[in-house]
Amino acid sequence: MNAPCDRNRRIQVHRRHGIVERRGLYLSHYEIHSMFDEMIHRPWGAVRWNPAVDIREDKDAFIIEMDLPGVKAGEVQVLVEGQILAIEGQRQLAQCDEVTTHLCERPDGRFVRTFEFDSNIENRKIESHWHEGVLTVTVPKSKNQ
Repeated sequence: MNAPCDRNRRIQVHRRHGIVERRGLYLSHYEIHSMFDEMIHRPWGAVRWNPAVDIREDKDAFIIEMDLPGVKAGEVQVLVEGQILAIEGQRQLAQCDEVTTHLCERPDGRFVRTFEFDSNIENRKIESHWHEGVLTVTVPKSKNQ
């Protein structure tokens, strides 16, 4: 897989006895590592874009939905190796200049989100669908579990 697979940034996808975790007081390992990475390795004031993701599961597949406003479908790749799936791409926005810009909050640049499944997945049957800036990736579960 050509995508960088930094172990600290990989999201592990596994069943938690039906509990749905939402943003709030709960921080995942990924979010904690991301905060430390931002504080230690990024220049102060620099913002890295990290697209929001929802992951659902039904009896046949995992469904990943990623918000990618301003990204063209051709600028996103879905890469799979074993039980690891990576979504990578880039968003380019107009540069903010100091003369005419009053506020510039939207980050851009490269992104990579990596997911590691504890279940066997059907690599060759993964499908993706793009609709109104949302990428939906369906990852079928292996029938031989």
